[in-house]
Amino acid sequence: MTVKIRPLGGALCLAVLAFSCSGGLNGVVRSPNPVTASSEVTPDRGSVVFSDDFNDPKSGWSTDNVSDFKASFNKSGYVIVVTGFIDHEVSAPYLTPKDQLSVSVTATESSTSPVGSGFGAGCDRGLTEPTISYDFHVAVGGTWGIFRHDLRRAAGSQHSLLKQGTSPKAPGPILRTVVLICATLSDAVTTRLVMFVDGTQVADIADPVSDLPRLGWVGGLVVTGEDSGPTTVTVTHFEERDLRF
Repeated sequence: MTVKIRPLGGALCLAVLAFSCSGGLNGVVRSPNPVTASSEVTPDRGSVVFSDDFNDPKSGWSTDNVSDFKASFNKSGYVIVVTGFIDHEVSAPYLTPKDQLSVSVTATESSTSPVGSGFGAGCDRGLTEPTISYDFHVAVGGTWGIFRHDLRRAAGSQHSLLKQGTSPKAPGPILRTVVLICATLSDAVTTRLVMFVDGTQVADIADPVSDLPRLGWVGGLVVTGEDSGPTTVTVTHFEERDLRF
């Protein structure tokens, strides 16, 4: 499947940035506790650095309206309509890179969506393009997949399916929460990828990239389309956590 990476955009969330730099609320400093290759990881691990319930259309999310992608806000949340066989990654309006990042997306998907379409969470390495990204999505029909997209000029394989499986819950009219953890380990080469669907862990893998860009991960959400018909995803909650604290 091809992938269209949406340009990083939006202003920094200064209030959230201040929270992130302080290490906690009310000036409380928390000691680093980074994820290792063997440490326990849960969907709620880490400190929340960005959270959005999509009540403000001016919050910085894309509202592009093009042939295969349309995004808008309504009373239900952030609505994305995708047409065609393509992955759209929508960058969050919080651009403070983290070496260990958790990205959570809660959404519904239209009941008429074709099999194979879906939604999920993504993380991009740093603020420059082209770069490396990981996309995790659940699909109508009850499957999930984790992809690595390496669009850099020297990349051997630009699009790699790292792992796939059967999801404990499929997207549809009932809210589902998808979590992707991108935790680069102390060797600065290996990224541990842990994935959850509605709190159930579906995979925990390690992906080494020898020339991984030094700047950390930023988050986004992913919507996957199919040629057989459009899909509409309504996102009601998005959250990022710094896993080191």
